[in-house]
Amino acid sequence: MSTIIRASAPAKVNLVFEVGQLAANGYHPVNSLFLALDLREELTLVKGEPGTGISIYVHGDSIPEAHINAVPTDHSNLVHKTAVLFAKKLGKATPDLQIDIHKRIPVAGGMAGGSADAAAMLVAMNEFMAQEHGTERLSINELAQIGAELGSDVPFCIYGGMALGTGRGEIITPLEDLSFQTNWLLCASNKGLSTPTVFATFDELGSGTAFTDLKDISAVSSAEELGSRMANDLEQAAFSLMPSLSEQVAQLEELGAIRAMVSGSGPTIAALFESEAKAREVSKVLISQGVVALTSKGGAQGSRLDG
Repeated sequence: MSTIIRASAPAKVNLVFEVGQLAANGYHPVNSLFLALDLREELTLVKGEPGTGISIYVHGDSIPEAHINAVPTDHSNLVHKTAVLFAKKLGKATPDLQIDIHKRIPVAGGMAGGSADAAAMLVAMNEFMAQEHGTERLSINELAQIGAELGSDVPFCIYGGMALGTGRGEIITPLEDLSFQTNWLLCASNKGLSTPTVFATFDELGSGTAFTDLKDISAVSSAEELGSRMANDLEQAAFSLMPSLSEQVAQLEELGAIRAMVSGSGPTIAALFESEAKAREVSKVLISQGVVALTSKGGAQGSRLDG
């Protein structure tokens, strides 16, 4: 009987995203406050027939077909790279695998969809290699170290919850969860934004702020207070590349959002609401207008095995 492993990992929003000037290593230092959402990518890994290599299948039902079609299924997919890197770290040959990805996170939307896939794949590979090859299971910190080689957001998708991200965003400092439930409405665009292009535009605009101490944010006691702290240094760059985003932010706040903001490099807009009911009410309005609007809650668990 074939080994079947199921795993999942969360989307993220950047509650605060402070960006420094381009460094000599080609990256921008960031000071970010990450929050994991209960919008999860689900991944199923099955042992393949010998010599078949890695096969990747992608499907989804809550995001536009264009997003599903935009996900590569060859060696350029981050899940494929994860399998190869993980096996290499263990000194093993890359196994033959069939991988099914159920996508729920908008693609190229600034919510770490690809990184969540990689984070889910890391915990799945950890279990698969232990079962099939008798390797020792790696700790969450060891998985995060491998994840950092795959992408800046991967370590946070492994940890989940709420955390500070520094360096390129890959150095994670977990924080205490907020004392209240956060309710979100996520508006996805039919077009993605390239993260490098957004950062390049940020450089052209010469924007950005000095880094602040974000550790006290766990003490925030209400959604209103949290909304007042939300900020994203990349937002103006995203607006300049896709002006309709600023109109969408304004519309969401007019419809009752405490705060609406571009998430990460965009173009997904994350809107914070006082209640789940209000978020759902506004989502219905937007869906009737043809907008892809997903509701979610904050503070979700990181990557995990699912049965």
